[in-house]
Formats: sequence, C-alpha cells, structure tokens
Amino acid sequence: MPNNTLILLRHAEVKVEEKVVISKWSLTERGQKKAMDLFDLDFFQNVDIIITSGEEKAFQTAYPLSEKLHKKIVKDENLNEISRDQGKYFKTKDEYLDTMKLCVENRTKSFNSWETANHALERFSNTILDIDSKYTNKKILIVAHGGVINLYFASILEQFDKIFKRFLSNSFLDYGIIQDSKIIKDISRI
Repeated sequence: MPNNTLILLRHAEVKVEEKVVISKWSLTERGQKKAMDLFDLDFFQNVDIIITSGEEKAFQTAYPLSEKLHKKIVKDENLNEISRDQGKYFKTKDEYLDTMKLCVENRTKSFNSWETANHALERFSNTILDIDSKYTNKKILIVAHGGVINLYFASILEQFDKIFKRFLSNSFLDYGIIQDSKIIKDISRI
C-alpha cells in the first residue's frame, strides 16, 4: 500500500487577461506574494515531491517552495483544469464563472467549447491514482485548479449536487489532503 499524503493545492490568484487563452493566464503580483507566504508554513517544509499541472499559473505557484526545498517540479498536463482554450476569451470573472457553473452542473455537456467536466474528472482522477501508486510513504504536493480539484473531491464524497457551491467556497491557495484514498482535509468549506 502506497501510504502517501497527497496535498491538492489550488493555484494562487491569477490575472484575467482578455486577449489570452485561460490556460496561459499568469499570477498577479499578490498571487506570487501569497504563494511565497504560504510556503513559509511548517506544514509544507517536508514535502517530498512537487507536481503541478502543465499550466503556468500552477508552476508559478509551486516555484517558491521548489526553490526553498531544492526540489524539482514535475509537470503533468493531465492535472490541467477543464480544457477551455477552444472557447471564447472572457472579459470578466463573472463570464468565466457562468460557464464554469454550466460545465460542472451539466457534467456530460460541453459549454463554450470546453472539455466536459466528466472527461476532466476522469483524466484528473486517473492521474491522481497513478501518482499515488508510483510512490510510497511520500508527502506529495499537487498544484492544480479549482474546477478539477473540486470535481475530484465531490466524486469521493458523492456530492455532485453541491459542486458549484463547493467551487465558489474556495479561495486561491486553498488545499485539501488525501491519505489512503480518504479525505483528511476537504478543500471546500460548505
């Protein structure tokens, strides 16, 4: 049995950039500072492995800790957020949230040319299983995204009826903890 501790961390605050595809959005200055502050907490000092999604905002979030601990960051695109780059650009956060709500509440349908939530959940869940089976007795930080992390936790808890409420209850840099396929700390505050 792997007996790993998986810390699933939502990336830090991002800039909404109207002419940039969402997967390329980067952290705000405030997001960068908060990521540095978060990783000063003792809890993160004994992380064995750091894995991020392939999106730059996740990498930028993990970078301060990787530098501090002298750990390499492993990127895995299967940990990316629900694929949304084929859709229209968003001018406001509300436009983005409206599409996210449709997507997670109607998991088998695509909205705004996004990947379906069910497909994203399957991709993300399989990757978490692969990571957990690859290592033994490790503390693994996985920096990813609010949509896929909340889908994953909702699937474990069988709380799909509350998925968008779960998503909205999060802030940037919220995290949850999984041990032995059980939730030790939920990312959601509902």
